[in-house]
Amino acid sequence: MSEQEDAIEKVAQAFANLGANTEQSIIMAKQLVKRADQLSKEKNTSLVEELGKLLSTVSHGAQGRLKPEDNPENL
Repeated sequence: MSEQEDAIEKVAQAFANLGANTEQSIIMAKQLVKRADQLSKEKNTSLVEELGKLLSTVSHGAQGRLKPEDNPENL
């Protein structure tokens, strides 16, 4: 199993835990991993690092919150 396939499987499970159905989870996971891969190549960073950043954004968004660094109250 490739690094991307492994990441898709794990991210899909995370989305399912947030309440998405199986089909939605897989589609969203594929999109997120694809974007993380693009960012990792652009920034010369690891897939895991970029995926972590994107998952943080998704997690905060699912809870209706901004990430602390994006919150204007913290500026």
